[in-house]
Amino acid sequence: MFDLLATMVGLVALVIAAYTYMGNVRIKREEQARLVYSKITHREYHDCGAKFPLKPNDARFTNGSLGVQIRVNRDPLAEHKELGIAIQPLIQVTAVIHNGSKELIGPARVQIVDVGKGKVMDEFSMRAHAVDPESDWIVDFTWINEIHPNQPSLETTLIFRDASGRWWRRHRSEPIERVHDDPENQGPTATERGIRDWQQGRGVPPEHQVAEPKLTTRLRWNRYWRKRAGKSPIP
Repeated sequence: MFDLLATMVGLVALVIAAYTYMGNVRIKREEQARLVYSKITHREYHDCGAKFPLKPNDARFTNGSLGVQIRVNRDPLAEHKELGIAIQPLIQVTAVIHNGSKELIGPARVQIVDVGKGKVMDEFSMRAHAVDPESDWIVDFTWINEIHPNQPSLETTLIFRDASGRWWRRHRSEPIERVHDDPENQGPTATERGIRDWQQGRGVPPEHQVAEPKLTTRLRWNRYWRKRAGKSPIP
């Protein structure tokens, strides 16, 4: 009886030790990803005729849309050399990818989320090839405000690769989620696909166009199981 009790106690201790070890491995694996997030830092709403900088708030890149006319600022002392002119009511949003870790991340993709519609706005998506340790990668989006004079509720979603080659997604302010290595993670954005369509219409050789990810058997399998789990097939 005593031997049986000792064996059971030993087994329980072994299970607890294994569970603790696996938990520590998971935490270590997530360590860098936990320090990465995206968020909206600034937002403005422009009426027709308003002039505004295309790259405000130290933004490196801008993703514009119809409804914006671009004008070069001829003032040599001007801080912003390119100005936008609203020909329709516009929303302008500055978003940041923050890498708080001590290692490089990338590629990374940030997208705008319309919270009210529960929709990821893929057309407002931008990729960073890399984000340096303990730094911010800042971009700016501008698009037509279809519900003017109302203002939509907006947030961001982020997908990125850590220094170990693992892919993660942080949707809005939710905890990080491990995702599979899908070509769409770093594939062409909706804007880049639009550029490719424009290139095809003008006879640009395929080798100079934005390439489309190839669907392998493993990729189709991963997407199948994500769909079975009630998630989007593409991370």
